[in-house]
Amino acid sequence: MVVNNYVKVSGSLHLIKGHMEDENQVGKYVHFSVRQDTACEDGRTRHDFLIMRAYDPEIGKWVKQQQEGTPLSVEGEVKSSLGSGEMYILVKKIENN
Repeated sequence: MVVNNYVKVSGSLHLIKGHMEDENQVGKYVHFSVRQDTACEDGRTRHDFLIMRAYDPEIGKWVKQQQEGTPLSVEGEVKSSLGSGEMYILVKKIENN
């Protein structure tokens, strides 16, 4: 059985420190995260960072041209890395909010 876990998330662009580009058996990709700030019941703000991978060169180029904190929405598939098991979203579409 093949299952696609398609999601749409929004938040602000968070550029991961260090190098943004990497490569694996699938190809070259740009990685970044989407920061989501959620108000907790006790008044604190929770900061979640959702990891993204963009294999599409045009999406990667767009991400590299943006500033930290740019509001955006991302559509893609939830995946698990073959090596580490780390969860990430495979970016299919990205746009400013």
